[in-house]
Amino acid sequence: MIRWLLKGIWRDKTRSLFPFLVISVGVTLLIYLLGFMEGIFAGMLDVSAHLDTGHLRFVNKPFYDEEHLIPLDRALGGQNETLEWLRKNSDPRIEWSPRIRWGAIMDVPDEKGETRSQTPVVGVAIEMLAADSPERIRLDLERSVIAGRVPSGPKEMLVGYKLAEALGLQLDDFVTLLGQNFDGGMATDNYKVVGFVRFGLAAMDKKMALIDLTDAQQTFYMEDMVTDFLGFLPREVGYKEYDVLKINIESHLALFKQNPPKNWAADDDPIILSILDQRNLRELAVKFELVDEVVVGVFALLMILVLWNAGLLNGVHRYGEMGLLLAMGETHKKLIGLMALEAFMIGLIGSAAGCLIGGGLVYYLQEVGVSTHGIFETSGLMMSDTIHARLSTYAFVFAVIPGVTASVVGNLIANLAIYQRSEANLFRELEAG
Repeated sequence: MIRWLLKGIWRDKTRSLFPFLVISVGVTLLIYLLGFMEGIFAGMLDVSAHLDTGHLRFVNKPFYDEEHLIPLDRALGGQNETLEWLRKNSDPRIEWSPRIRWGAIMDVPDEKGETRSQTPVVGVAIEMLAADSPERIRLDLERSVIAGRVPSGPKEMLVGYKLAEALGLQLDDFVTLLGQNFDGGMATDNYKVVGFVRFGLAAMDKKMALIDLTDAQQTFYMEDMVTDFLGFLPREVGYKEYDVLKINIESHLALFKQNPPKNWAADDDPIILSILDQRNLRELAVKFELVDEVVVGVFALLMILVLWNAGLLNGVHRYGEMGLLLAMGETHKKLIGLMALEAFMIGLIGSAAGCLIGGGLVYYLQEVGVSTHGIFETSGLMMSDTIHARLSTYAFVFAVIPGVTASVVGNLIANLAIYQRSEANLFRELEAG
């Protein structure tokens, strides 16, 4: 029976070509749109994670509650011991890196050593002196530095290019940081500006500076202390897994708090956060999922309507064939079942073609990407200048299911007209044809 239906589909293009094209185009567009939207959201998460939150974040709750004040006195001690515990008690796919968030006044002296300009800045200290540093690679500093070079020695600094323009900084200028150290006293230190970096986000380009972690610990008197431990995951790990990984670490955290490192303060209370717990990203994820569902629903409905009308037009030309089958003893139910099976096979073939075309387009955009030319720079969203789509099983499943379902449902609705006609009328139409 299936072989007979396949021959009919191949030989009679009038009943298979149009549904095939509709399903192929629909599935292609669904895979493309879902892959593109998922790539946008995943790219946003990755940029936010690399620059700010990490996919997972281990931080002292007192620091997190007053994060806008950057209270360095609430940093966590026992850097090495805490980092070792995190690596032992978390998924091996997570790569942990310590960071220090700091704030200070940046003072730029003139030729006489007097203040020429100054402004408040926020900064991040990372391990970036080694050429193979994961943080250096993660932030893509080699390409992000638009002038100068990446720091390779102590007391060297990168500043946002807009901040450099505002302060009138030149490469190899020295600046003085004036801030508060861990003990609450005044912290002052001189740094050499060796490069200007473009983060692609206006707020960061205007106020951000990067220094090495060891330099920050010396400047702010934070030996063996950091404000954050950020965990980073490979691209293939979806954001829906982040909460599971967080809960797994939390299950071991209570025991760790009972025997904390000796350098922790008595009131230290570290917590583990996923990226979705920060910057209102969980609400954004819910909205993206809702958009995905709406897109799938709309495309499925449109394909059903188109295929329904195509089935009605096609059925008019096949009344004689249906009459002959009924006259030979086929029941109405069996005939409709055969038509549904035929539609299912056309749906599968069209979906397969759509998967190949749509998957190819998404793969191209995943590898090459689309440049936005900085249009999101002032939007406040942490997005890369190049948007990449993302291939996922989710996109293929939610494109194929509507493709096949639309074909079958549209065919069934159209073929209900068979019940409204008698075998005699259908057979007479065959004779008239």
